[in-house]
Amino acid sequence: MSTSPAPKPAVVEEAYTILMQLGGKEFLTMTGADKLMAAGRTESNPYPWLRMDLRENQAQINRLKITLMPTDTYRMEFYRQVLVDWSPVISHEQTFERVYGDDLRELFTSVTGYETYMPRIIIGE
Repeated sequence: MSTSPAPKPAVVEEAYTILMQLGGKEFLTMTGADKLMAAGRTESNPYPWLRMDLRENQAQINRLKITLMPTDTYRMEFYRQVLVDWSPVISHEQTFERVYGDDLRELFTSVTGYETYMPRIIIGE
């Protein structure tokens, strides 16, 4: 009796697609982004999203949420969230609508100042 692998939940596939649009492991390595959290499509949440924490940067933001919109573009929400008396306080908000997948990395760099591509070393020609 053979067993096939369990199907991946949609939330994993959609979040993975968003992360791959950013550059995947290369993006995470270059930017130091961590604590990824995702939500897939449900009746109460029709738009899948990926959220991550960011390290200190020029925009003074510490969080990014990327949402896949019905137009097959993304909404990028950069913001700073801190806890004050156990309540979240949000500031430094910057939201960009209708961002194409090919533009995610460039927009991330323009807001945070972090490069998302690893340098390539070419030896000899």
